[in-house]
Amino acid sequence: MRSLARLPFAPLPLAALLVAAHAPVLAQEASAPARPASEAAGDTAPSIAPSPAPVPARSQSLGQVTVTGESIGLRQSRANVKITAADLEHYPTGVSADKLLERVSGIQVGSSNAFGGDGFESTISMRGFGKDSIGFSIDGIPNGRTTLGGGSVPTRFFDSSNLAAIDVSQSAGIVGAPSHQALAGHIDYLTQDPGRAFGLRVEAAAGSAELGRLYARVDSGELAPGLTAYLSVSRQQWQVSYVDDPSGHDTRDHADLKLAWRLGQDTTLKLYSSFNERKETSASNIVTLRQFQTDPKQDGYTDHWTGVPGVDRNYRGLKGNPREDRLSYLSLNTTLGGLKVSAKAYHHGQDGTGKETGLGNGGYPGLDGSARSLYFRANDYDLSRNGALVEVGARHGDLLDWRAGAWYESYERGQVRRWYPVLDEAAGPALADTPVAISEDKHWKNRSTMVYLANRSSLLEGGLKLDYGVTYLDNRVDYRAPIQDSRTGKLDFVNQARVNSGVLPKLGALVPLGANTELFAGYAKNAATMTDATLEGGAATTMAAALRPQDMDTAKAFDLGLRHKGDGYALSVQGFSIRSKETVAADIAGTLQSENVDQGRRIDGIELSANARVGAAWRLYGAFTYQKARYALGDVDAQGYPAKGFIRDGADLVGIAPRNLFLEATWRPGDAWRLGVNLRHVSSQAGYYANPRVANSGVDERMPAYTLLGASGSYQWDHLTLGLNLENITNKHYLSGVAPELMTSPSSIGRYFIGAPRTVVLWVRMEL
Repeated sequence: MRSLARLPFAPLPLAALLVAAHAPVLAQEASAPARPASEAAGDTAPSIAPSPAPVPARSQSLGQVTVTGESIGLRQSRANVKITAADLEHYPTGVSADKLLERVSGIQVGSSNAFGGDGFESTISMRGFGKDSIGFSIDGIPNGRTTLGGGSVPTRFFDSSNLAAIDVSQSAGIVGAPSHQALAGHIDYLTQDPGRAFGLRVEAAAGSAELGRLYARVDSGELAPGLTAYLSVSRQQWQVSYVDDPSGHDTRDHADLKLAWRLGQDTTLKLYSSFNERKETSASNIVTLRQFQTDPKQDGYTDHWTGVPGVDRNYRGLKGNPREDRLSYLSLNTTLGGLKVSAKAYHHGQDGTGKETGLGNGGYPGLDGSARSLYFRANDYDLSRNGALVEVGARHGDLLDWRAGAWYESYERGQVRRWYPVLDEAAGPALADTPVAISEDKHWKNRSTMVYLANRSSLLEGGLKLDYGVTYLDNRVDYRAPIQDSRTGKLDFVNQARVNSGVLPKLGALVPLGANTELFAGYAKNAATMTDATLEGGAATTMAAALRPQDMDTAKAFDLGLRHKGDGYALSVQGFSIRSKETVAADIAGTLQSENVDQGRRIDGIELSANARVGAAWRLYGAFTYQKARYALGDVDAQGYPAKGFIRDGADLVGIAPRNLFLEATWRPGDAWRLGVNLRHVSSQAGYYANPRVANSGVDERMPAYTLLGASGSYQWDHLTLGLNLENITNKHYLSGVAPELMTSPSSIGRYFIGAPRTVVLWVRMEL
C-alpha cells in the first residue's frame, strides 16, 4: 500500500498507538459479550439530535429474525427508507454501498461490477432521475457533484465495512439537507462511530474477475474519558468482469480515521478523515447495442499490444480514470442556553486523470497529423472544496419544534487535457514525459449558500403531525477557459452565473389511522446549482456574448402513501408525481462539444415495499416500482422532435425502467447460520431516440429487460465468520445501464454498459 504514504494521517503509527494503549486488556475484552446489532450508529443529517451508539461488526449475532418499520419509513412524514445493519449482512466485505440501494423502491442501480463500484461504469437512478440529480452526503457532509471529469461519488469517502446505515429520502423533502443536485431525492451514508471497547477486525475476500480484498480495523476503546477512535485500512483489486482475458488490474487503496469525544451529557465532538486512491489499467468501456448483440463479452477495447496504432488506440491499459480523493470533517453537537447547536466544517480534495488515446490526424494543433502516430490524452483534473454547516433549534411544546440553519461551500476546479506521444508504437505503450499539445484548459469557481427554517407541529392530540419549512439556495459560478477546444479554435472563453432558487417550500404530513397504520403525504420544491458543463455550453469570448444561465433547475415532487406494521410484517404503498424544468448540457449533434438544451420531465409512479417474518427463522422482503417517466419538451415539431438532440417530447426517459423489482428470502435458524436468495428484475427501457430533423441519426433503441438471481450464506464460529455470495447465477448477458454524455464521443447512437456475468465471492471476517 505505497499510496497510503500520502495520507493526511499516518496509519501504521496510529494503529500501533491504539493497540498499545489497550494491549494489557486485550485478552479480557476479546471474551466480552457482543452488543446487539440494534445499537445503531452515525451522525444523522441535518438533524441535531444526539448521535446513536456505535454499530458493532456486521457478523455479530442478530438473534431471532425481527421485523421493524425502518425498511418502509414508519413514522416518517415523507417517503423515507433506512437500510440498516441487518441489511448489510446479505453482502460480502468490500461491497460498494451503492449496491445496497437495489433494496429501495424507486431506485434502479447498475454496474459492470457485480457488487457495485465507484467508477464510470456504475449507474443509479431515483424516480426518473440519474445520479447527477440525486443529493448525496456522508454523515450529513455534502458529497459535491457526481458529474464526470471532476465529480465524486460518495462511496469513495468511506469503506463499506465501516458503514452503519443509509438514510434514503425519495422526495428530497428534508428541510436543510445540503446538496448541489438533489432534484429527485437525497441519500445520506452514515459511518460507524468508534466502539466503546477495544477491538480488532480483519477481513479478506477473493472471487471472480481476480477479486482480492484485505481490510483491517482497530478500535481504541476509551483512550481518555469519553474519547474513542478507530482506524481502518484496506486494499482491493479486480479486473473488468465480462472479458475472458483482460489486461491489467484496477486497485483501490483506502483508509478511514474517526474520533469521537463525548465532553459531557450534551456535547460531542467528532473528527473524520478518509483517503481513497483508485488506479485503473483494466477499465470498462461503453458499447453500442449492435456490438453487444454481436458479442456480449467484448467492449471494443483490446487487451494485447499489437504495434498497429489504429488497433492499439483501443488498448485497455491506456484507458480509465485513476484518481485520489480526500475528505475530512469536524463536527460539534452541543446545547447552549437551551438551544441545540450543531456545527460542521469540511474539506474535500481531489486529483485525477481521464485516460484516452487518439491518432495524430485527430485535428488537434500540436499533433503530427499522421494516422500512424499514437498519442495518449491525459484529462487531468483537480478540485479543492471547502464548506461549513451550522444549525440551531429548540422545542417549545407540541406546536413549536423548530430549527434554523445555513450551509456555505466554495470550490475551485480545473481541467487540462494534455497529449503525450507514444515513444515507439511498435514496441509498446511507453509515453514521452512531456506533452506536445494542450487541447483544453478550463477552470471554475463555484460558491453556494443555503439558509433554511423548519418546524414540527403535533396537532389534534397527535392525530396530525406536520413537518414543514422553507429553503433558499444561492449559487455564483465563474468560468474561464484559456483553451475551451483547440481543434475548433475556441480560445479565451468565459461565462458566469448568478442565480438563486427563490423560496423553496417543503411540507410533510403524518396522520395515524390507528396504533399500527398511518397515512403520509408530502410536497417539496427542489433546486440544483449550476453544473460546470452548463457554464461551458454557453461560454463565449466575451461576457456580453455568453449565454449566461438565468434559472436553476427545479423539480416539484408530491408523495402520498399508506404504511402498516402488523405482528411480524410491515407494508407500505406510496404514489409519487414529479415535474421538472432543467437545462441540460450535452453533445447533442455529434459535434464533440456540449450545447445547452432546455428540457423537463413528467414522472408518475407507485412504489410497494414489504417486510415479513415467517416462523422463527424466515424473513421475506420485497420492493417494487412502477413508473411512467416522460420527456416534457418545448420548441418541437408536430411529431415532438426538437431541432437538435436525440430525445422526443412525451417519450419515455432514456435509461429509466418503467418496472423494477427486488425480492429476497432469508433463512436464519439460529445465531450461526444465515442463508439467502434474491431476485432482481429490471424491465425494458429506452436507450436512444433517432431524430429525423438531424442527419444520420440512426433508429430508436431499447435496452432489453433482464432478471438476475443471487444467493448468499454465512456461518459464524465465535469470533470468525465465513461467507459466500453469488450474483447472476444463470450467467445472464445483459446491459446494466445507459452511459452518460461524453465530450469525447458523439451521442448520435445509443451507448451502454455491459452488466457483470456470474460472480462468486468467498470472504472471511475475524473479530477480537
